[in-house]
Parts: sequence; C-alpha cells; structure tokens
Amino acid sequence: MAFHAASPAVPARRLPRRSHRGLGLWDAFLAAGVLAAMAAWGGQLAGAWIEGRVVTGEARTVAELARAGRLLVEGDVGHAGRTHGVGTAPLAVALADLEAANLRSPLLGGLTPARRVLTLWLWRPANGTVVVIARARGEVPLPRLPGAEDGVTGVGALLGTGTRLRGPGLDFDMAPLNGASASFATANDVFALDHVALDVTCRSYLYRTPVDCDGDGVPDTLANTMETALNMGDNDIVGAGNVTAATAAIGRLEGATEITDALTVEGELSVDGATVMQDVTVSGALAATDADIAGTLTVPDLVATGAVSGADLTMDGIVTVSGTARLGDADVDTLNVETLNVRQLSSDRADITDIFADNVTATSCTGCGP
Repeated sequence: MAFHAASPAVPARRLPRRSHRGLGLWDAFLAAGVLAAMAAWGGQLAGAWIEGRVVTGEARTVAELARAGRLLVEGDVGHAGRTHGVGTAPLAVALADLEAANLRSPLLGGLTPARRVLTLWLWRPANGTVVVIARARGEVPLPRLPGAEDGVTGVGALLGTGTRLRGPGLDFDMAPLNGASASFATANDVFALDHVALDVTCRSYLYRTPVDCDGDGVPDTLANTMETALNMGDNDIVGAGNVTAATAAIGRLEGATEITDALTVEGELSVDGATVMQDVTVSGALAATDADIAGTLTVPDLVATGAVSGADLTMDGIVTVSGTARLGDADVDTLNVETLNVRQLSSDRADITDIFADNVTATSCTGCGP
C-alpha cells in the first residue's frame, strides 16, 4: 500500500463581494429621477386640468350672461338697444336690469369664477341685427382659447395683438368696436356673443313705443300696426289723442265731446255735457243737457234739459226742450217748448198757450174767437 504525503491545505477561493452600498445609491438616484419625472408629469397634468377648469368656468359664465342679455332685448322691444344707432359705440346694459327681469340671480355678482369683471353690451353693426356682447375683463390672458371641450359656442378671446375673436363657433372682428370705444377688447378679455334678429321678433307684437326694426331711423310700419282685433277685456283706453275709426260702437260716451265731422248713431245718444257738432244723425233718441249743432240734426226724438241751438233741425217725432230752443229751420210734427225763437216754423200741429208776437199772419184759423 502506498502512502502519499498530504498535500498542503489550499484555502477556498472567494468571489469578490459586491458592494451593496454602491448599488443602493444608484437605485436611489434612479428612483428619485423616476419620481421627479412622474411628479413633473403629474404636475403638468394637474396644471392642465386646472387651466381647463378655469377656461371652462370663464367660458360658461360669459355665455350665460350673453344669453340673458338676448332674452332681455327680445322680451322688451322698447329697449334702447333696438334703436341704438348703427356704427356708434356699444351700449352698456346694467346687470341689475337682468336681475329685475328675473333673467339672472343677484347672488351671482359681477365677477367670474376667476375674478374677471363682468359687463354686458349691445351693439348694432348692421341693419336688422343687435349683437349681445358679454365681456369678462381680467389682468392676464386665459391659459388657452376656449374650445369645444368647454361645452359652449360663441365664446372666444383675442390672439396676441390681433382684433379677431377666436373660439368655438366664433370668428368676429372687434376692430370696429375698438374704433368706436378705445380698448373695448383686449387680450385679457373673454367674450361671448349672441344675436337678436329684429326682422323676426319685431313683427310679433304691438309695441308701447315706436319700434325701428331696420335701424333706418323711421318707425317700422308693420311693427306698429295691428293685424287683429284688440280685445281690452273690460279695461280702459286712457290718454288717447286722436282716434280715427270707420265704425265706433261705444256703450257710453262721457266727458266733453267735440265732433268736427259727421256723427251717425244707430241707437240712443245721451250727452250730459256740452257737445259741439257739425252734422248729427241719430236713429234712436237723443237726450242732451246742452247741444250746439252747427250743421244738421236728424233725430226721431230730442229731449234736452238745457239750451239747444243749431242751424237746421229735422224731427220725425217729438221735440221736448225744458230750456230754450234756438233753431234756424224747424220741421217737426209736435213741438213742446217754453220759449221758441225761430226764423221759420213749419209744423202740422202746434199747441201753444200764449203767443207774444209783433205780427201774426194766418191764412186760416179753426176754432178762433170772433
């Protein structure tokens, strides 16, 4: 058996140890970079979201104000905005007018969510149209232009130093407005525009004031002319100047009445005060306190409690005057009067108690004394 000398002990080979500390710092740096990038990205997203919410809030606020302004003008056609001259400066509308018309809550105040000052204006760039302009004026421009994502149309802002409003459904040149009113539109403003078509709404009603629909300075004939019967519902018409009518059916006529043309009454005419008339034809009875007739009076029965005077009187029935009757020519069947002064009297029958006359000429006398 052979024996070998023991080999000297060889120590086990060791692999170099990895520096755990170095790798930890690298991971930390990497993680910090990732977190910073994510934070920056998240900040950008958050900033964009906040900017979007700001623009949306501003856009919707001015859009609602412009809509309220349009409803105000459409509901009140006598508003000054309808007659505001073409090419002149924009006309300011107080927010209190909207509140008084229940078109805007006073709790909304006069600022947008971003603290821009709200104002409302009306302008007529051309005949037949009123432009309603809602403006929100701030100190800095919007972060971005309003877009379709804001859910409104007709809203925009200026780009840089230009004068054209840009936004969803809006491309409008503000240069004429800036020319009429200096700095009316600036890059810091947000605008909403609406329109009132006067050629449509101007012909729907009878207005309490003259309405100039086309802006030519002359009241519109159609807008100020009735095309249907007017039922007052037992209410009064007061303060009328001249009334011109083909036919007037009046239940009762009160107060002083002066008729310069012919008056034809189918039924009964009762006059309590003094009445001055030219020619009067009454089919029914005429009862008058005082009647001064410069023309011809034709009436079946006349009952007067005061003086009656006129040029010609034609009667089919009875004339009863408790006062004095002074007539030019009288042709009646029966005349009962206390005092009668006439130039010519023609009657089928006259019942007279006493006659006081300078001269009486009679062709015949039945029942006269000897």
